[in-house]
Amino acid sequence: MNCLKWSLCVGLLFCAGLLQAQSGTQLLRRAKAETDPAQQVRLLTQAVKKAPNLAAAWHSRADAYLALGKHKQAVADYTRALALTPKDPFRYYARALAYMQEHKYSLALPDLSKAISFKKDYPDFYLNRARCAKALGQYTLAVADYKKYLSRRKQTPAVAQELAESYIYAYKYEQAEKPLQWLMRQEPSAPQSYYLLGRIRHNQGRLDEAVSYYSKAINRAEDFAPAYRYRAAAFKDMGESEAAAEDYSKLVELTPEPIFYNRRGLVYEEMHQWDKALADYTKTIELSPKWPIAYNNRGYVYLKQKKYAAARADFETAIKLDDTLPTPYINLAGLYWLQKKDRRNVYRHLEKALKRNFKDFDSLYDEDRKGWMFQGINKTAEFRAVMYQ
Repeated sequence: MNCLKWSLCVGLLFCAGLLQAQSGTQLLRRAKAETDPAQQVRLLTQAVKKAPNLAAAWHSRADAYLALGKHKQAVADYTRALALTPKDPFRYYARALAYMQEHKYSLALPDLSKAISFKKDYPDFYLNRARCAKALGQYTLAVADYKKYLSRRKQTPAVAQELAESYIYAYKYEQAEKPLQWLMRQEPSAPQSYYLLGRIRHNQGRLDEAVSYYSKAINRAEDFAPAYRYRAAAFKDMGESEAAAEDYSKLVELTPEPIFYNRRGLVYEEMHQWDKALADYTKTIELSPKWPIAYNNRGYVYLKQKKYAAARADFETAIKLDDTLPTPYINLAGLYWLQKKDRRNVYRHLEKALKRNFKDFDSLYDEDRKGWMFQGINKTAEFRAVMYQ
């Protein structure tokens, strides 16, 4: 046993001695021959100690750190390599890709622009800058860069979809049609192109056509959640409440997010199915307990059910969470009128809503909207004077 321990110690000392004897360049070559990134980091750490001006060693260690998921260390090493070789476009590109992995697109974009300034004919620089610009909402730049990329490379389904999305977000619907039609020919069984064509028709107000395209997307992938989301919205806008509720039900099954329970609750409100709306708003609050809109919406249902104490508690919670919202003040004004015919508190809360930029005056006179809360008082000159002061 002692002999074995002695042999191991001698072996480790021998290996350490070999590392010390090798130059930075030799250690770099050894690291490149390695497949284990942790081992690469060990060798390259020795390399940069031996040769701190060896930019390739810093860059290679950054690559190894990236493979290990250590983004902070990777960025630091890419930055060190850039300081040594500030005109190398691929070092800017490598750091940009590291930033993109962390979704730090605002940091990646200037690195990609710098890379392009040194090497204008490299297509992947444009592709990744387009992706950063798209993520940052800079759709004009994104479209321009996708087109530059495609002037040098063949179109792929992924790029066609990204280009079409950029056109759609930039409200250039006609231009979006061409890559989508190409995508449909390339992948006729894929749902994405039909869904995006539905989004175009939806944005153009052509709701029947939008529903048709969303349905085609769903027929190709029955669990394609985005198509259910927007088909439900289209059905709601068309007054097809039952169809909208059905799609939202499928959506909460696929992606049980609070926003979709809240939207289904709004549909149930339109259908006057108050218990179902109440259940959905309660579920929304359970999933997102600090979302004021959900409390306001549930309070409104309580108001419809004449559960005034519960309604008031929800409106006040909504205001506590965000006192800039005008609607809870409107609803509280309605509560004071319905429950107590308390003119002073009605006007006090209406004035608070007005100070928070409430503009939908017509709704207070419409029985199918909020006018039912103010029956009688909304016919008075005093009420109109408060509204239009």
